Amino acid sequence: MTADLQPERRCFVLTGGPGVGKTTLIDHLGSLGFATVREAARDVIEEQALLGSDVLPWRNQSVFQRHVFNLQLEREATASGPIVFMDRGIPDGVAYLRAYGLSVFRDMLVQSRERYDGVFLVEPHGVYSDDPQRREKSEQALILHKVLRTTYRDLGYELIVVPAMSVTRRAEFVVERVLDKKLPTEATGPG
Repeated sequence: MTADLQPERRCFVLTGGPGVGKTTLIDHLGSLGFATVREAARDVIEEQALLGSDVLPWRNQSVFQRHVFNLQLEREATASGPIVFMDRGIPDGVAYLRAYGLSVFRDMLVQSRERYDGVFLVEPHGVYSDDPQRREKSEQALILHKVLRTTYRDLGYELIVVPAMSVTRRAEFVVERVLDKKLPTEATGPG
């Protein structure tokens, strides 16, 4: 874990393509009393859309990812609790830039490595819908999911795969693995 994250905290990322249920799972984990970090990208989109700005992923992906990166760093630095769950992590920005064939910022790569105590890859559950912040089509979402998986692995993370099941079961699956402190790699649970 890098120096800018508090050493007494254990930080875990929930990642996956758009629409796989990360935010629903994060919200559920928060309702169980765990500290959580909201998805920065969604908040940047909402803010910039209200401002009529071009800092949106469908207008300027690089500038957008820079804003998301800065907000994510800020949120991670201020999150408190012995266990913190993050709705996406810094490597997500790396993956999105890669997926769109754009250059990755050096500082983003540096901040991506050895940052988190574990990464949960939330598998698609077969139901996908777009919204004002999520404009990818289902095929694009699946491609992004694969790029996220590859990017986290390339950055040295061992992924814990969260299978498609109810949010309650997903939360139990995640909590069991975090509290067990043995984070199996590429583990899957009951489907």
